[in-house]
Amino acid sequence: MTGAGSGLGRALACRLARDGWRIALADVNEASCWETLRLVEQAGGGGRIERLDVTDVENWEMLREQLQADWDHLDLLVNNAGVGGSGEIGRFPIDDWEWVINVNMFGGIYGCHTMVDWLKCNPYGSHILNISSFAAIASAPAMSAYNVGKAGMLSLSETLFAELRPHNVGVTVVCPVFFQTNLLANGRFQNDGQRHIAASYMRRARFTADDVADAAVRAVERKKLFVVLGRKAWFYWWCKRWTPTTFLKTVSSGYLRKLRQPKEKGGAGQPVDMQETPPTMQDA
Repeated sequence: MTGAGSGLGRALACRLARDGWRIALADVNEASCWETLRLVEQAGGGGRIERLDVTDVENWEMLREQLQADWDHLDLLVNNAGVGGSGEIGRFPIDDWEWVINVNMFGGIYGCHTMVDWLKCNPYGSHILNISSFAAIASAPAMSAYNVGKAGMLSLSETLFAELRPHNVGVTVVCPVFFQTNLLANGRFQNDGQRHIAASYMRRARFTADDVADAAVRAVERKKLFVVLGRKAWFYWWCKRWTPTTFLKTVSSGYLRKLRQPKEKGGAGQPVDMQETPPTMQDA
């Protein structure tokens, strides 16, 4: 499991631990995984800590070799590691684009590429759990890099679903709306106003990391492909599927209203008001 040191990764690890799983807790920050490991063992599971930079395919290959030396098979690959970022196209720096895309999309690509053959060899069947975001569906303005990275994870999951069915490997992709986590702590934003607005939406979130983790694990158990949390989010998802242009015009209208507001009220290039249009960022 990637991004296991905090946030949704920790919640997922603890949720799986309650079912007795043995988990490789992988994170670029090894030290952050010790508390996760303590909680996993307390919940009845087992674990090991592995340092992993998800943007380095050689790191992935080393991890696979280390795990194969001790484990007969791999039952579940969880691509959870992710970072936050917000900015308009043309203003959000290219270096930040590359950072967001490398972690949020290529981290998952590298994980699937490296582990998929091992997953196929599992005689009992196996599963991939990818963490995307409702951002992949809503495509809200001023979140371009984040939207693109998460949309890539959604498309990757749909592709894998078709490719891996003959091999008894299931796929689940989770597209949650805002929930409270530490995603914004190291996120990159075009300006402080965007960070402030995103933080305010996160504080008002109705879901917790535990809620998302529970929904994700239940979906894996049921071999369900899509997880979209919340009735409003499901409504938006169906709107996007049935009337995509109308849906995106609604998103655009909300953004334009935001631009007309005074800066002190969150206008002029700030993210769209989540009360008016679909929520679009989450921990991943």
